[in-house]
Amino acid sequence: MKAFLLPSLLSILLVLSAEAQKLSLAVGPVEVNSAVEAKAAEQGSLLQLGRIVESTDSELINSFQQTRRFDIFARSDLSAILAEQNLAQSGNLDPNDPNTAEAFRLAGVKYLVVTTVNDFQDYIEKATFQAIGKTVTKRIIRVGVIAKIYDTTTGKLLESTRVNTDLEDIESDGQYESVKNSDLSESLVSQMSKKVADNVANRVVDVLYPAKIVGVTGKIVMFNRGDGFDISKGDIWLVYAAGDEMIDPDTGESLGSVEAEVGKIRVLEVMPKVTRAEIVEDYGIEKLQVVRPQKSDEN
Repeated sequence: MKAFLLPSLLSILLVLSAEAQKLSLAVGPVEVNSAVEAKAAEQGSLLQLGRIVESTDSELINSFQQTRRFDIFARSDLSAILAEQNLAQSGNLDPNDPNTAEAFRLAGVKYLVVTTVNDFQDYIEKATFQAIGKTVTKRIIRVGVIAKIYDTTTGKLLESTRVNTDLEDIESDGQYESVKNSDLSESLVSQMSKKVADNVANRVVDVLYPAKIVGVTGKIVMFNRGDGFDISKGDIWLVYAAGDEMIDPDTGESLGSVEAEVGKIRVLEVMPKVTRAEIVEDYGIEKLQVVRPQKSDEN
């Protein structure tokens, strides 16, 4: 009986330890750039934009929860808090009043993510194949967002990143162009909003929790990204070793650490929680080093 107690206790402690390391995150409601909204109204696609934004707003929470990296702050209270903070910054309140809300200071929350739609396109492309007498029409939906990550303890912007998402709906119908500005199907709205939310959540995770090698055995490594991320078999990832921390001599602010590339790995298998890869180049690969996907211009 005693033989089973220690492993069970150890498992519980490991779970508690993992939970204790979770970061608290508030996810702000999705906003729309006023110029994007005006253009959508002019083109008659404001309804479609509104449906995608509303759906993305709901999907974001699910996408962040699926990363299993954060304790999510209650959305129901967040809009009221942000509204109060916007009022505090308007100049209409006394900034010295201790009751005045301070920018991005949220009790018990470490980080805040604000997502703004800065590009929306809904258009048709048509191709006619004379040899077979067939016309194929594609309705293309494109959504671009800017995701901003704030440290609520300092009110500072940590990262601002652009995320672009495309979705194509292909039809073999010469009359399909007539429905360009008709309502999007629930399926298209759901697919697009999920892709946008997943892309934003994955980018935030990459900033706050850089992917790291969790195991090395011979020429095989494992890193802590699974099938919820945009990873495919054959992808090349670069491995980095962290050096000394860089401090701005004028402000005393940390500028991160010096990083040195120490190798390359190729993805073999993407599993639910981790990815298995083979070492392609090794200049000193070790456990806990950071890995990032190789960009196309780095090939």
